[in-house]
Amino acid sequence: MNLKVIQTYKEAFPDCVIGLSDHQNGIAMALVGYVLGARVIEKHFTLNRGWRGTDQPFSLEPGGFRRLVRDLQRAKVSFGDGVKRKMDSEDTPMKKLGKKIVAARGIPAGHVMTEADFAFKVPNDGLPPYHVDSMIDKVTTKALDEDENVTFEVLEDRA
Repeated sequence: MNLKVIQTYKEAFPDCVIGLSDHQNGIAMALVGYVLGARVIEKHFTLNRGWRGTDQPFSLEPGGFRRLVRDLQRAKVSFGDGVKRKMDSEDTPMKKLGKKIVAARGIPAGHVMTEADFAFKVPNDGLPPYHVDSMIDKVTTKALDEDENVTFEVLEDRA
């Protein structure tokens, strides 16, 4: 299909809308064409791919056409605005799958923390693991149970 031609045309004709005449089986290449910049997609339609005819094998039946339109609409929305930020839809998965810093075992008060004293577990309802380096060599101000969240409030600098 040489889909990179879409990019070539976009550069050569920046004021024009670029299209793709898709004569491939399925819907994937039309979606790739859209991602590369095609904004008009030609796709053959049929009520029955089993009918005789040159175009039938690569034509889309109603269900396939609906999926193509759905996926093209999703692609447009999924591009976003290019600004990296946490999306609201990430809150629940990040809490469920994100890690927190916990005590790897029971730790007494007055203990000097080492890397071996920390574990990282779900759910993410504590400090994220990137804080652990600043916790090494700190002293616990109270005893910690195994799997208890480790926070800055229970640590102090060594005297």
